[in-house]
Amino acid sequence: MSDVDRLHEIIDALLTPPQPISNAEFARRLVEAPEEDVDEETTARILAAEAEEGETISHEELLRRLGL
Repeated sequence: MSDVDRLHEIIDALLTPPQPISNAEFARRLVEAPEEDVDEETTARILAAEAEEGETISHEELLRRLGL
């Protein structure tokens, strides 16, 4: 699969409306998710990135910018 095909696959997945799940199902999935070890520097970078205000665009604008 080419990089472009993979990108299209990711975009399609992001644009697909999520299916609602119950709280019990969410809890089950959370328990089954593997834990990841993250060092303090990585944690700080993630938190800093989440705190940054970024541009918000619509799905239509995203598709337009990607030429889709």
